[in-house]
Amino acid sequence: MEKFDYSQVPYNFGVCASADCPQASTCLRRIALKHAPVNYPFLPTLTSQRLAAMKGRCEYYCPDTTVRYAKGFTHVAELLTVRVAGTFRLRLIAHFGRKNYYLARKGEYLIKPADQEFIIRQAKELGLQLDDYFDEYVDGYNWYD
Repeated sequence: MEKFDYSQVPYNFGVCASADCPQASTCLRRIALKHAPVNYPFLPTLTSQRLAAMKGRCEYYCPDTTVRYAKGFTHVAELLTVRVAGTFRLRLIAHFGRKNYYLARKGEYLIKPADQEFIIRQAKELGLQLDDYFDEYVDGYNWYD
């Protein structure tokens, strides 16, 4: 991604203020801190005590690589037969939760690669074979994996 957009940083995403980290230039936690607007005076930050305790091996490193998120799967839901559509919906609600299922279906909740695989697996188990299972795709940072 060319320009870092701080508005995309999740609300409670922890940042890092380590001045001497060798991974700082590629870590989303450090990059987010560098781009934080001045109207955010307090941010959830990795403590210096925790940094010292890790002794140079950061367990919180979050690479600035992008992943391909899916947006929406209305086409899949429409193509399933009436006999299996309810099963598909219930399996996905059990996986995502009711609210996130409906948001993901409409494309208002980005679907991570692992969740994309889950959706495809469920559709295939119920007899739906497609070339593409999602309405569209966007590239973005992987904030939590």
